[in-house]
Amino acid sequence: MNRRQSIVLGLAFALTLPLAAATRVASVFVDATDARRAVFHAHVTLPAAPGPMTFVYPKWVPGEHTPSGPLMQMVGLHVRAGGSELAWSRDNIDMFAFHIDVPKGADSVDVDFDYLSPSTTFGVSGYGESANATKNLLAVLWNQLIVYEPGTPTDQITVRASVRLPEGWKFDTALPVDKTNGDRTDFQPVSLTTLVDSPLLAGAFVRTIPIAEDGRVHLFIAADSPQALALPDERIAQIRNLVPETDALFGARHYRTYRWLMALSDSVETQGLEHHESSDNRAPERAFIDPNLAARHITVLSHEFVHSWNGKYRRPAGLATPDYQAPMIGELLWVYEGMTRYLGNFVLPARSGLYTADAERDYIAYVAGNQIRNRPGRNWRPLVDTAVAVQSIAESPIDGVPYRRSLDYYDESGLIWLEADTIIRSLSGGTKSFDDFCKRFFGPPSSAPMVRAYTIDDIVAALNETVPYDWRAFFETRIYRIAPQPPLGGIEAAGWNVVWNETPNSYLVLREKAAKSLELCFSLGLFVKADGTITDLVFASPAYAAGMAPGMKITAVNGRKWSDEVIREELRASRGTTQPIEIIAEFGASAATYRIDYHEGERYPHLERNKKPDLLSDILRPHAHKIP
Repeated sequence: MNRRQSIVLGLAFALTLPLAAATRVASVFVDATDARRAVFHAHVTLPAAPGPMTFVYPKWVPGEHTPSGPLMQMVGLHVRAGGSELAWSRDNIDMFAFHIDVPKGADSVDVDFDYLSPSTTFGVSGYGESANATKNLLAVLWNQLIVYEPGTPTDQITVRASVRLPEGWKFDTALPVDKTNGDRTDFQPVSLTTLVDSPLLAGAFVRTIPIAEDGRVHLFIAADSPQALALPDERIAQIRNLVPETDALFGARHYRTYRWLMALSDSVETQGLEHHESSDNRAPERAFIDPNLAARHITVLSHEFVHSWNGKYRRPAGLATPDYQAPMIGELLWVYEGMTRYLGNFVLPARSGLYTADAERDYIAYVAGNQIRNRPGRNWRPLVDTAVAVQSIAESPIDGVPYRRSLDYYDESGLIWLEADTIIRSLSGGTKSFDDFCKRFFGPPSSAPMVRAYTIDDIVAALNETVPYDWRAFFETRIYRIAPQPPLGGIEAAGWNVVWNETPNSYLVLREKAAKSLELCFSLGLFVKADGTITDLVFASPAYAAGMAPGMKITAVNGRKWSDEVIREELRASRGTTQPIEIIAEFGASAATYRIDYHEGERYPHLERNKKPDLLSDILRPHAHKIP
């Protein structure tokens, strides 16, 4: 058994089991009326028996791929039985486990605690490190508000959940409602797995937009202002196209109903997290009404929607854990996230109209250019290690990314799956494509939410059933070995080449506007805030060679006061010259002059047609039809 085979167990289990099969029953009541003050109150009742007992707070959060359960935000813990306070002690080794002694005669214990929603983002990974509430909206993430007794798979623990919201607020969730009484809603009993997989979004200003013609898919928005809800009709039509396009791509649905839960606020972190029958998305307040912001953030819908098939229905065995305490093995995230990057960010945005073909090509060019120019870390770290080491990389600081590598199993793997698509098309003489693999691997029959775990052997077998090829060697060379050159074979085989010129890349422009920063990484090798602060730089780039470092603040360029316009003008003026670009930068209490030996002007990546057939245009064209 090799190192990849050793991590997979071929797990397959349903998310929703008949209640008769459940062995544990619990309840959780969340009082969210103080969420506007950043406090959620949780009351959990656990079945118990007299004697020693342990309960745990969820540690490994599905979709986050890391032990990111926000334990540090859990405060005010009290445990009671029969009205009496019980002493508790935290485990000396496992910080997420708590020990109590249940008194005689007690058949349950009540666990009360508060969850503190951060007012500002304080970390770099996990929903527990950013705000879940503002003055006008909130998100209930059940994994943050529950404890459970370990030792039983979460599929077999039944939970009755309830929530109280601020007066007059409306909500949406995939959870089935049992009854509503005023501002309190009780949900039907579900497994703990289903509960954690079903976040709730609520707010004072909300809008529900029907998406699928059959009524099974909709978009629910909670915003910090009523104005933010005014999506243009054209944008709604593009989102509606996603349903028939995914139907055409996969040939089946593995959800009963689906809703995008979209929080629009400048006080929440921009994020997206997948669930079987919903997705928890957050974006700036004007993300859907400002055309530039919409173009930057709209693909969170297509990406998380694809995860209903790839990640939730089909899932790497190493991530298909029985509960929230078992460690997850992220090795196959290049499939889970990388294939979703290809389908949800490359393919479906263009097919549905969320992106024009030109905009999509600029996005692909940006992804490729980033791997070409800004990843010297590929010389020491194979792509698979960015997945295996996701816990380490996700918690790393924002500087040092090019040398360390980021979570490249997203973007770089997207390029690899594009190459796989072109190989299928070429070897089949154009009669098959990656769409055929998707139908084979994710497709019929349609089903309710469930998990079918897979291994790399399953991926290779399904690809070979689509088109015979040495797929194992294909992945070995691109994923598991150090590859100094990025995988551009798919772009080239699809009829295009990456080229560099001074025309701004449209996707990069959107990124810079959204982040209020400059990505001078393709020229000088710098990432710079609008005020001149260097947030990162590329190892071995011209700026690095000149002695610059993250944390410095640029004050002048060639004798001119720093501004984004000035640096761009000086870059353009440098083309064809022999004089270095002279930069004055402060670092703490000191300042120094740095001379950057660079003479190529502004440089941006684009795609340009080569002499091969234009497969990319066929990949990106609409393919929609309805499932009978």
